[in-house]
Amino acid sequence: MIITGYSPRNWQAQHLFLTVLKNDAVPVPDRTSAIPQPLATVIDRALIDNPDIYYKSAAEFKQALFNSIS
Repeated sequence: MIITGYSPRNWQAQHLFLTVLKNDAVPVPDRTSAIPQPLATVIDRALIDNPDIYYKSAAEFKQALFNSIS
């Protein structure tokens, strides 16, 4: 939310935990076009949690972030 200015999910006010568990994150380009595509891809991958987490460590995520902006 800090980077895009938008929440990564469409929240259902009465069932916040179910929203996270049952709904995939909305892709960054669907929220804003202000984020460069390589960075948006890294952010979208970081929000993947089903069936498995995409980035297995903070170091892997950090490297992907650096690679996307360089």
